[in-house]
Amino acid sequence: MKQRNWKSVLRFEKNKKSRDFVCGDIHGCFSYLEERLIEIGFNKNNDRLFCVGDLIDRGPESRMAIDYLEMPWFYSVLGNHEEMLILALCNRYYQDNHIRNGGKWVYKEASSYKIKLLKAVDKLPLIIQVGDTIIAHAALPAVNSLEDIEIDPYDYLETALWERKKIPNILIPGISRVYVGHNIVTEPTVYGITTNIDTGAFLKYWDRIDGKLTILEIGKE
Repeated sequence: MKQRNWKSVLRFEKNKKSRDFVCGDIHGCFSYLEERLIEIGFNKNNDRLFCVGDLIDRGPESRMAIDYLEMPWFYSVLGNHEEMLILALCNRYYQDNHIRNGGKWVYKEASSYKIKLLKAVDKLPLIIQVGDTIIAHAALPAVNSLEDIEIDPYDYLETALWERKKIPNILIPGISRVYVGHNIVTEPTVYGITTNIDTGAFLKYWDRIDGKLTILEIGKE
């Protein structure tokens, strides 16, 4: 496990100027993301977009992830595909696993690009809090408060990035909703205070008609 010193929980107040949105796993489908932003009338000057992670792999435009991470209106948590990338670029032992899971594209890139991308994704938090809303990749770990995750994020990395089961409602004071991705569903799926919004955007490029990118306005479901 690559040890690093990063801000595991990133907090934001509600957007007082305009709207906040959350989107499912993008998986290298950034042209599709732009289409969806136009559809919802997204204002890049005032609105904000938060992603549940997995910006890269599987789709055709993974290398654009670095451009979006530099946008002042775009934020993302760490996904398991970003974690695979970090491990693989730091240790060749993990490269075969990353390649098998859609990461072949990055090994064709120049070393300077790989270094820049690694630095960008290495800073992604495990959890984003926006007002009374939590955004995580696979699941919000069973904790009494987000401070538990901040104290030792590595204790919660497996659940936050890889969980395949529905986690029972987590009762954290002041939190009313949780958005996650990772597990593909045909439509946004609600269980308790959690909504899974990974509707398989990359499937659109795999000759499948059922893949789509879900974007929801936070608090307006």
